[in-house]
Amino acid sequence: MKDADIIETMVSKLRVPVGRHLYGVVGSYDALERFSRSILEAKTPDGLPFPEPISINKGIIAAISENEFKRLAEDEPRYPEVIRVRLAQAFEEFLRLTLRQGLVVLRDLEVLFTYDLDLSPFRTLCTDKQRAILLLPGERSGERICMFGSDDTFLPVDLIASDHLWILR
Repeated sequence: MKDADIIETMVSKLRVPVGRHLYGVVGSYDALERFSRSILEAKTPDGLPFPEPISINKGIIAAISENEFKRLAEDEPRYPEVIRVRLAQAFEEFLRLTLRQGLVVLRDLEVLFTYDLDLSPFRTLCTDKQRAILLLPGERSGERICMFGSDDTFLPVDLIASDHLWILR
């Protein structure tokens, strides 16, 4: 779909006051960058500009102190599960804090997939007035979304409702 068509459809869905409000836009990095600029020119149902995209990778890193992050990096080869658990906690902390803003646009999800983190906080937290638009670098592969051009990293099928997911041209 074209950027303007996606934004128009998204705005109409955002007018619904309750329910699950997790949206996804899938495309190449270049297409997502273009879409990010397009959405900043549009208005939300409240007449406000869409917010600037926020990096999930940077948000997770910021949620962990520098000393703790250094220690985790040193321990990663010996205790990879400890790292994964701490990153999952940091992700949920970041997401809860960020969603307090209401509508957010989120990008840079690589750390979530690299460490195979549970994505269910998106589904459980993005409801009613806490709304998120995920900018997902990937492409459709049959009925699934293949992330980052990888042949084995897929967006969970049940994460985003099919009518809340758009593929950029």
